[in-house]
Amino acid sequence: MPRRLAFAALLCLSRLAAPGETAFQFTDVGEETGLRAIVLGAKAHAAGWGVIDASQYPSLFVGTFAEQGSKQAMLLRFDGRRFKLDEQPVLRINGRCNSGLFADFDNNGTLDLFVASMPGNSRRDNQELSASRLFRNGGGGVFQDLSEHNGCCPPAFAARSAAVLDFDGDGLLDLLVGEDPMGVYSRTKSSRLFRNQGNLRFEDATKAAGIPEDVPADGVAVADVNNDGWPDIFLAARNGGNRLFLNDGKGHFAEAAGTRAVFDWHLPPGKGEDTPAGVCFCDVNRDGLMDLVIGQHFKRPWVNPVAVRLYLNRGVKNGSVVFEDVTERAGLLPLAMKAPHVELQDLDNDGWPDLLTSIVKFAAGRAHPIIFRHDGLKDGLPHFSLDGWAVNDFPNAAEKAIQRSGAFFDAIMKDKRIAYMAAAPTADFNRDGKLDIFMASWWMDAPSLLLRNDTAGGNWLDVAVEGTAGVNRMGIGAKVKLYRAGHIGEPEALLGCREIAVGYGYVSGQESIAHFGLGVEQSCDVEVLLPHGKGKLERRGVKAGQKLEVK
Repeated sequence: MPRRLAFAALLCLSRLAAPGETAFQFTDVGEETGLRAIVLGAKAHAAGWGVIDASQYPSLFVGTFAEQGSKQAMLLRFDGRRFKLDEQPVLRINGRCNSGLFADFDNNGTLDLFVASMPGNSRRDNQELSASRLFRNGGGGVFQDLSEHNGCCPPAFAARSAAVLDFDGDGLLDLLVGEDPMGVYSRTKSSRLFRNQGNLRFEDATKAAGIPEDVPADGVAVADVNNDGWPDIFLAARNGGNRLFLNDGKGHFAEAAGTRAVFDWHLPPGKGEDTPAGVCFCDVNRDGLMDLVIGQHFKRPWVNPVAVRLYLNRGVKNGSVVFEDVTERAGLLPLAMKAPHVELQDLDNDGWPDLLTSIVKFAAGRAHPIIFRHDGLKDGLPHFSLDGWAVNDFPNAAEKAIQRSGAFFDAIMKDKRIAYMAAAPTADFNRDGKLDIFMASWWMDAPSLLLRNDTAGGNWLDVAVEGTAGVNRMGIGAKVKLYRAGHIGEPEALLGCREIAVGYGYVSGQESIAHFGLGVEQSCDVEVLLPHGKGKLERRGVKAGQKLEVK
């Protein structure tokens, strides 16, 4: 298409067309819900959603870099109309927070909280900054700090992104935590796998599980990529550090043969601060296999634009899973801004997962997150487009000439045309069947955004899984497949496939819900494959427009 070709030729971000011409419509409701005033003044760098009490609505944890006058970490509760700051002192973490995950680590039906943080001394503020923290939910969202001697909060560990999984099939949720690759705050540069021993106590199982001790990661994600029922893990880092490890079904991992070269971004010499970042798994072409997208946290993308990358899962061949880089052929064009967070979510409920980035454009008095819209399959490949966008002058010649990151962001923040955020987790916070977005602002004088999804779209279905009999209570790792009504199990009738997961993208936490757009379908059949070969559950003729809880 001419518009797309022009965009690609300029290798730059684009300007939103006139209101009404875009596929996606979002409204920033941070002020009317009370969220903006609470978070303003924080160097927000982590965010996670979760229902922590009897409310039907999710609370929001916002982690900060509590330096240079920033507010400390905070918990915001939502009552269906407004957010209120939870005053529990125990949650006012004074650290460099990099993830906040709500997860039921003791299978008692309440969500606990893990916060990944980088410890150290802030020379500017002359204060010690906290390592990671673990909090038990004693009921009603009242939290108790269990960080000391619990095994998953080592004092010298510079934790980045985190994800939950049950890697050994014992029914307890474990933790996968990446460690900062830069070495500024870390001593080991070794991502960790923490095994849950029960009663919110963990042990470092990294070495015993076969994960190399010298692999850092800015981003981590978990999914069963070879359909054997066991969770595999991905670690994202620079210079050959993108690594996929397969679970052997006994809780032991080995790197997937031949994949390191596929995932290598081939960074040129001197690009030590350019790094892949967020990671997200999802089936983007309806073949029942988990595909992969990786965001970028490159230092100067306005000088040399960088695309987020999409890898299609081609299944198991010769004993190992095969991935193919289809970024350019899928229409994912280079971006002249950092895009660390990525999620594959159906944001217009048309039945195809779109690709959300953590970039936001401001135009016509509105905030417009940069989203690649899934247009369906073309010649056997998924195809994405920036629907409704036209080329403009971002970045302009003067901006392209700026070589220092700080000076560049100072310049673009002044005119409030465009920005990037670190964390940008989705959640249907108002329970209207559409996924909304919280975008955490790193800049203390720029507001974080709560973007309510007002996009006109199709039907939808949310699926949650409650595990028993050796399956974790949250159903983490369960694979959910939707089929056209009356055609369950028929590959050609597959409408979508997702895994129940918490902790993907970049420094973000999501609810343990699989959201599906259904387009014009008013009902569907649902198949749930429980992890670790624990069985299969079926629900037929499920009506759209509801949250289905499968027990």
